[in-house]
Amino acid sequence: MIFDESLASTTFFGLALFAAVASCSREEEPRAFPAATPKIDVHTHISPSAYERALDLMDQAGVQIAVNLSGGMPGAGLEQSLAVQERSGKRIRVFCNLDLRGVEDPRFAGWATGILRRCKEAGALGLKIPKSLGLGVLTSEGLLAVDDPRLDPVFDEAGRLGMVVLIHVGDPEAFFEPARPENERWEELSAHPEWSFADPRFPRWTEILDAFERRIARHPRTRFIGAHFGNAAEDPERVARMLDRYPNYFIDTAARVPEFGRHPAPRMRRFFVRYQDRILFGTDLGVSEGSLMLGSTDGKPVTRAAIDRFFSAHWRYFETTSRQIENPTPIQGRWRIDAIGLSTEVLRKLYWANAARLLGITVPRYPARPTPLTRGHSEGKG
Repeated sequence: MIFDESLASTTFFGLALFAAVASCSREEEPRAFPAATPKIDVHTHISPSAYERALDLMDQAGVQIAVNLSGGMPGAGLEQSLAVQERSGKRIRVFCNLDLRGVEDPRFAGWATGILRRCKEAGALGLKIPKSLGLGVLTSEGLLAVDDPRLDPVFDEAGRLGMVVLIHVGDPEAFFEPARPENERWEELSAHPEWSFADPRFPRWTEILDAFERRIARHPRTRFIGAHFGNAAEDPERVARMLDRYPNYFIDTAARVPEFGRHPAPRMRRFFVRYQDRILFGTDLGVSEGSLMLGSTDGKPVTRAAIDRFFSAHWRYFETTSRQIENPTPIQGRWRIDAIGLSTEVLRKLYWANAARLLGITVPRYPARPTPLTRGHSEGKG
């Protein structure tokens, strides 16, 4: 949890990140903040075979540490992910995963808690729960609910072990509406029709979030990170209510700047200031040998300009007071957003200090270039 101040003199953030937008007179340049402070991205998905590519992107964006949420399980990818953790000088840290499909087996609780202990002992920082909980895992009674009591031992054990649980439930509210051209996320749903949950066999958006809150309330000794702005970027009041009620609850910003950026800038600035100790920076960057995901994807090759826009739009939103700037991930919505101009102290907490404290990690100097891993490991899914 220590930041080496000498890091401030080391500049990794290329001017190219701002070149695409520098000519727009309505947009302020972000302060010289990214180059002078570390960043921890708590929400990424990195295939072990592509970790060098991930480190290159991190260097270009000034990100010291990325948390890989697709770490896998013992015997199913975790060993490779932990090897990357070491070879990267612990710049790529690991959350493990858990297969929930065996929940109906009476032996599930013992098996699952044993897996968590093995993950902790091996070096995983926490546990990532994907949106398949509530929307994908089937039991003999239907979809496995977010608050199914048979999962209680898993979350209790994570708390006992000191493992943070980052949990993604639901999806954008528009994904639960009919996938038609009038749907505001039509472009993204057209690229990913499997992301539509309009079918009535799926629970509704508010039902999932209500079950999610019951899950958080049930485990006060377990620290949770609500992915994607608490899974409810459309409703900051709901997110604020949970932050007020549950001191064990934190949120990340991954892949939701376009959504919470739609709310009036003064309102969101007040939100970030009020909860400045509970919000973690994240992007939902996905890196594999064959593809790159910048918060979302349209299936087309990612250009250098798109990478520049993705990172620079984040810095602009958090650091400037520019109006009507392009959001980081246009496929999530072609609307523009107003920046919130956070103070240096709030940015310090958002970018790295909160994550360092919550995860118990130290922000390192940049190490020597790591040695290559053996190729051939398939991409992890988080």
